[in-house]
Amino acid sequence: MGVQGTVRIGDLVAEKGEKTKGFLQIGETATGPIQLPLVIINGQRDGPVLCLTAGVHATEYPSIDALMRLTHELTPQALCGTVIAVPIVNLHMFASRLGFVSPIDGLNLNKIAPGGRSGSISEILAEVLLNDVICRAEYHIDMHAGDVGEILYAFGGYPMTGNNDRDRRGEALARLYTPRLVALYRDGSKLPPAAGSIVLEATRRGVVSILAESGGNGTLEEADVQVHLAGVRNIMRYLKMIDGDPEVPGKQLIATERYVTRAARAGLIRLKIAIGEEVEQGQEAAEICDVWGETVERLKFARPGITGLIWSHKAVNSGDPIVRCWIAEPAPPFPETDRFIRSS
Repeated sequence: MGVQGTVRIGDLVAEKGEKTKGFLQIGETATGPIQLPLVIINGQRDGPVLCLTAGVHATEYPSIDALMRLTHELTPQALCGTVIAVPIVNLHMFASRLGFVSPIDGLNLNKIAPGGRSGSISEILAEVLLNDVICRAEYHIDMHAGDVGEILYAFGGYPMTGNNDRDRRGEALARLYTPRLVALYRDGSKLPPAAGSIVLEATRRGVVSILAESGGNGTLEEADVQVHLAGVRNIMRYLKMIDGDPEVPGKQLIATERYVTRAARAGLIRLKIAIGEEVEQGQEAAEICDVWGETVERLKFARPGITGLIWSHKAVNSGDPIVRCWIAEPAPPFPETDRFIRSS
């Protein structure tokens, strides 16, 4: 358990028992500043330091809304430890309503970490986010959803590091967040970590950092927001940051790999499956019709799995991804991590 004093990030200061918000200056465009919105909630009682980020991809609205609500409701009086939150990491992307990439330099912030101050603005932003914000914490939750065009099945993910203490805590947090599916990424496996991701680089810096995914396709559905809210609160209860007992979700699955089913032909696509559906080998995923309405292809799954990502485009070209499936197995008993979570 940490011992809190004054928390200072840039010009933003929160004394013990205070909640403050403001902006961290990153750079500028010809028409104005580039800045990072920060909320620091410094609890009256000692405890862990948790960093929460959303809007790395700023059209993933359920995660943004959930973090806005959390920072609004949390008070220093009810908090043990400190929460450092960035409700929208990429404000220019948010304003432009652009998916995946920055409207300033065309880079995907979640593919270029750790970035660098000698690079373009997204690379500078990645470095500042990691070094000046996330690395101030012991724990980190990067809140996401499927981006525009992506229908997503909720899951929690953690890149395994080989450090037993950190990996036990990371697995615990990922499993406490998600209602069902957990992805534990391992180098050299069929489910490797995503190169250049914020979570991967945070773990390499010693932070217990997880990926939290719910929602997608440019929507803001209350059920998706609630997955984020329930997951983060559950983790905070487990870390003894807020009152209440954590709930360990039952019947969880651990992903071992994933595969993509692609179109060979072009035309209008008619999906035959839904997100989160358990599918069988040989089951029809979709049919593709040409401009005359004739069926030119019936896509079938090569393997069993769970539909984890469905691309929402209705007009497809040869080679376009249609659906990505998880292959998973029943999760083992929840790890005994209490002494690790409460340490330091």
